[in-house]
Amino acid sequence: MKKISILFCMLISMFCLAACAKDSTDTFDTSAQNETEKLHDDVSAENIRCVTISGNARSIVIGQSEDENFSFLNKDLNAEHVYQVKCAGNGDTLDISVMMENAEADNDILGSVWINIPQKEFEEIEMTGDFRQISLYTVNSNVLIHDSHAFVNLDLEAEHIKHNITLDGSESNTFRGVSVYLDKVPDHVKMELTPIQGGTINDPENMLKKGEPASGAEEPVISINNTKEINIYRNE
Repeated sequence: MKKISILFCMLISMFCLAACAKDSTDTFDTSAQNETEKLHDDVSAENIRCVTISGNARSIVIGQSEDENFSFLNKDLNAEHVYQVKCAGNGDTLDISVMMENAEADNDILGSVWINIPQKEFEEIEMTGDFRQISLYTVNSNVLIHDSHAFVNLDLEAEHIKHNITLDGSESNTFRGVSVYLDKVPDHVKMELTPIQGGTINDPENMLKKGEPASGAEEPVISINNTKEINIYRNE
């Protein structure tokens, strides 16, 4: 009888532990979801052909979603950072502004504002402004970035690069640096890289030589000019 009582107590304890673990997991998932705040209502892409993005947020991420709408998320871990996103239609162009309060006095980057671009193919997505860091994933549109003194990360899937990506700096507004991450060597993409005088191109795996497209091929172009440093990495 004593053995049965002990066994019964053990079973009760195991059940309680399992229940506690489930409650902890549910609480964790909920809090994780709550950490991502919507900064603006979703915007339909139905009549949009071109997109402009400007502002002064310290860090911004542009990525492709599977939705038909634009969405705007706050994934900044610093709760003191306050953002305002405005969207305005101008004919067939959508103007997006991402502003951060007191951005000039705060260099802390603990996360980013995310803009999810719909699957639709746009003529061009143009970025300008005073962003400190820009991260771009593969999107289904031509992209033009001309920004003052930003550090740019291009995180690209070689197979899905079908449009031009242009980083158009100038002698007075040079990019602080550009890092290109590729999952594999792209054999259909032309790379035009022009750092500033005295600037450097770092390609430790010789991906540029391995990925030269066939002569005369109609390839998308990744053009990067007027930056202090260009790094090419394989993203395993």
